[in-house]
Amino acid sequence: MTPPILIMHGDEEKIIFEVPSNTDNTESYLVTWDFDNGWLCTCKGCLQGRHLCRHILAAEEYMKKISMGLLDDPTVFKGGLIG
Repeated sequence: MTPPILIMHGDEEKIIFEVPSNTDNTESYLVTWDFDNGWLCTCKGCLQGRHLCRHILAAEEYMKKISMGLLDDPTVFKGGLIG
């Protein structure tokens, strides 16, 4: 069973999630929603390639699931271009 997504921190500037790895159950990544700068994840793919990763998508889906209506536009990714 996959460990749950956890909210590690939340304030008026950002929300930080701990999102478990899909491939290594001993590893997890910090995913941040910054109200000024958008999404960021600590995984290699996001840090090196600046792309929208599955950890960000999982955190976004988690926010929707628990009805966190905090995003101005939940599809925005300011760390790089989508698609």
